[in-house]
Amino acid sequence: MKPTAARLSDMPGPKVYSLWWGDKSGGVRLKGITQYTLSPYQVKAAPHWLRHYLFNGYRRLSGELFFFGVPFVLGYSVYAWAKRVDEYQNSKAGHIAAGVHH
Repeated sequence: MKPTAARLSDMPGPKVYSLWWGDKSGGVRLKGITQYTLSPYQVKAAPHWLRHYLFNGYRRLSGELFFFGVPFVLGYSVYAWAKRVDEYQNSKAGHIAAGVHH
């Protein structure tokens, strides 16, 4: 076994070192990576977020009401009709009307 095989391979050694993402302690800067920051004086944390969420949420949901409201009403009406018919067919009056005697 040759001891120089690991040295000639592409594995990084102690002189080839790349910092972890976000490590600003010095060393080699990674090429092609741009960091952007926001000034704390320019950014407001969450002003009036509840009021904006309520009005914008109402506007967005009212626009989608047709897409989920109509199928829901249709499905619930079919469910209510089927439940009502099933209760009638399993009642005494339903058995007499169908001519089924037990």
